[in-house]
Amino acid sequence: MQTRELSLVGKLDNGLTKGLCLLLSWLKTASLWWLGLLTLASLPLLIFEYGEGLADISPMEWGFMPLLALLLWRHVRYCRHFTTGIWRGLNRLLICQGIMSALGLLLVGLLTAVMVQTDHLQELLSYLKQDDPISKFVSFGSVLLAAYLAAPTAGITTLSMPKATPIRVEPTVTPAAKEASL
Repeated sequence: MQTRELSLVGKLDNGLTKGLCLLLSWLKTASLWWLGLLTLASLPLLIFEYGEGLADISPMEWGFMPLLALLLWRHVRYCRHFTTGIWRGLNRLLICQGIMSALGLLLVGLLTAVMVQTDHLQELLSYLKQDDPISKFVSFGSVLLAAYLAAPTAGITTLSMPKATPIRVEPTVTPAAKEASL
C-alpha cells in the first residue's frame, strides 16, 4: 500500500510538532537535572543548619552521610562495570534525585490543597516550619533511595544494539541421505 507524501503545510506542521516535542523533552530533562542538582547541593545546608560544625550533626545525620557515601561509591562502581561513563552516570543520578524531589514537592502541594479545603492551612504551615525528625528522615530517605535507584543496571551497548536476526541456513544433503530417503 502506497502512502501519499504530505503537503507543504503538513510537512511544516509535522516539523513544528517534532520540534516542540523535542523542546519539551529537553525542558523536562533539564528541569529534573537542575532539581536534582539543587537537592544534592542543599544537603550540606540541611545537615549543618545551625553553623556549629560537627557538633551540629545529629545521630541520624551521622548515619546518613556514610550511607550516602557508600551508595555513591556503588553508583561509580556500577558505572565503571557497565561502561556507562561519568557523564551518563551523573545524568542518571541527578535525574533520579530530581524525580524524587518532584514527587516530594507534589506530595507537599497535594497536602496543602487538602489543608486549604479544610481550613487547617495555618497548622500545616506551622508544622512545615518546625524541625521534626520525621520530615528529615523522609527527606534523607528519599535522597538515599534515589541514589540507590540511579545506579546503572545494564551496559549501554546491550541496550542500544538491536538483536541480530538469525540467518536461514539451507541444510546440505549428502548422497547417502538421498539414497536412504528413496
